[in-house]
Amino acid sequence: MERSQKEAQVSELRSIFNNTSAGILVDYRGIEANQIVELRKKLNEASSTMKVIKNSLARLAAEDTPFSELAEQFTQTRALVFSAGDAVQQAKVLSEAAKKLENLKILAGILVDENKTSILNTGEVVALSKLPSREELLMKLLFLMQAPATQFVSTLNAVPAKFVRTLAAIRDSKQ
Repeated sequence: MERSQKEAQVSELRSIFNNTSAGILVDYRGIEANQIVELRKKLNEASSTMKVIKNSLARLAAEDTPFSELAEQFTQTRALVFSAGDAVQQAKVLSEAAKKLENLKILAGILVDENKTSILNTGEVVALSKLPSREELLMKLLFLMQAPATQFVSTLNAVPAKFVRTLAAIRDSKQ
């Protein structure tokens, strides 16, 4: 690989490292090509991308980025699964794939926020995959916000409804 190609790859990786909100480092050694293609399709559906990384170039690109703390993990055969969106969804896809593909190993993860970068171990990535998705959490929040209004309307409706049932019972007893 020529120097210009290496420089282009380092700048591409640096761009990925600076613009990614979540990443998971996996070892894919021993997985068949068709299984990797299938995994990439599932990850694309979850708005994530899987990129096989050249370790020495990745270590160079990680300098002065949020991924610098993860640079020591760039050894052997590694691929980075990254996303600018929902970290939970990509963790779910990878956890399910790791159960099916015994050679796929989740090594570490990273969550990047404006103020903080968190490095996750394998157990924490699996725990992240068990969280509800963003959409599920928003739906639960909506139902929680609606519940008091629904109960208030039910309470207001209960008094006239009870009165009507009482009048109906009196009418039925007179007939």
